[in-house]
Amino acid sequence: MLGQTEDLHNLHELASQNKPDIVILDWEISETQIDAVKGLSETFPNTSVVVLTRPHASGEFLNALAAGAGGYLSVNLSPEDFVQSLHMLAKGSLVVAKEKVKGEEVDLTLEKTQAPHEELSERETEVLTLVGRGETNREIAEELIISEHTVKVHLRTILNKLDLRNRQQAASYATKIGLIKNIKPEENQT
Repeated sequence: MLGQTEDLHNLHELASQNKPDIVILDWEISETQIDAVKGLSETFPNTSVVVLTRPHASGEFLNALAAGAGGYLSVNLSPEDFVQSLHMLAKGSLVVAKEKVKGEEVDLTLEKTQAPHEELSERETEVLTLVGRGETNREIAEELIISEHTVKVHLRTILNKLDLRNRQQAASYATKIGLIKNIKPEENQT
């Protein structure tokens, strides 16, 4: 189901009615839009929020990711790359536009103060790392030689321990704490 609105107030109502897999916000990032990303991510944890931006926009994409966005895409993507990015988002991958990474030194590590991820078991850390790489539950299960059900249990425990709401926030968190060393442009992820 497709829906469209230019009003932030109607956005939540439209999302409630349609229960979309993906919401695309076509805005330059500002505090208002960051609040919209956060509100959507919290209210609709099973919906991936994607920010669509123009080339050379401000480097606020880290704020969008921290607010719960699952993707930050350029309007200059080819139709094929855009569709591929949406498919990756639907699988739970974190997708960032190449233009936002190219030429910028991106440091997404957290300060070493109180680190909630230190409460994770070794297996939970492995699962979080694979979630951060965009792997599906089935792929994680195959790689770790465990059942998909066990992956779901680990993921639920990870979300609870880290006070995260969804898989996209977990992937973003894995990147921030350095489990994922580089953000790869969406066209290089498969």
